[in-house]
Amino acid sequence: MKDKAQLSGINIFPVKSTSGIEQSRAWVGLEGISFDRRFVVTDLAGRMMTARKFPKMVTIKSTLLADGIVLSAPGVNNLHLATCDFGRDEFECKIWNDRFFAYTTTEKANAWFTKVIGSDAQLLFCGEESNRFREKLGTRVSFADAYPLLVISQGSLDELNRRASHPQTMSQFRTNIVVDGVEPFAEDGWERIAIGEVEFQVGSTCQRCILTSVDPVTGDKMADKEPTATLSRFRADEKGAIYFGMNLVALNEGIIEVGDEVRILETRTPVLYPDADA
Repeated sequence: MKDKAQLSGINIFPVKSTSGIEQSRAWVGLEGISFDRRFVVTDLAGRMMTARKFPKMVTIKSTLLADGIVLSAPGVNNLHLATCDFGRDEFECKIWNDRFFAYTTTEKANAWFTKVIGSDAQLLFCGEESNRFREKLGTRVSFADAYPLLVISQGSLDELNRRASHPQTMSQFRTNIVVDGVEPFAEDGWERIAIGEVEFQVGSTCQRCILTSVDPVTGDKMADKEPTATLSRFRADEKGAIYFGMNLVALNEGIIEVGDEVRILETRTPVLYPDADA
C-alpha cells in the first residue's frame, strides 16, 4: 500500500503548447489555475498553432511579471509584453471545435512568434475572463484543449517508466497537478477529490496525442517512438486510442499548495485496458 495521497507538483503553461512553469502554491479559479493557457498562438485565420505541428514551440519559456510576461526562445531576443500595451481587439479563434472571441496582443508579439515558429503567427489573449463557455462542462475554459485542468499520479509515470525503453518525464504530459503517494493509475478510479481549499470533479480520461513524444527540452522527437510505443501496449482501447491522466473541473475557487493532502471524496469503476505485457 502507498502512503497518504498528497499534491507533489503544480504546473502552469501560460502560452498553450509552450514550456511550463512549476509552482509551489497556486490560485485555482473555475477556468483553471491562474495564468494557465491564457495565451494561444494562432495562424492569421485564428486557428491554433501547437507543438503537434511546430514541435520547437515547447522550447519557448515564460516568465511572469506583475504587469505582463517575458517570453524567451533559443536564438532570439527576449520578448517583453505588458498587458497594458495589448490591442485587445476581438478576434475569433478556434480551439478544436470551439469558436469564440479572444483578444489581440501586439504586433511585436506576432512578429516574434512568426520568427520563432517560422510561419505567419499571432499571439492572442483570452482576457481576464474567457469567452469560451463549454456547455458540456458547465464552465468557462481558457485555451486548454477541453478541460480546465489535468491530474496525473507520480505512480502512473513510474509504472510507464518501468515498462518503457528509456525514462519519460512528467513534463511530456503537460499536467497541471501531480499526485504522489498512490498506486499507479489510482486516478482512473476517482470521481471527486479535494486539494487544499478546492474541490474537483473528475472528468474523462485524457486521450494522448503525438505531443507526448516531443522532447520538452529540445523539441525533438523522443527515441523509439516513446512513450506511445509503450502506452499502446497497456493503456489503449480497442480502437488504439491511448489514455494517460484524468481531466478535472474545479467546483469552487481557492488555494492549493504542494504538500496538501489529496482527499478522495468519491470513486468510480475505472476503465480497464488490455495489457499486452501481462
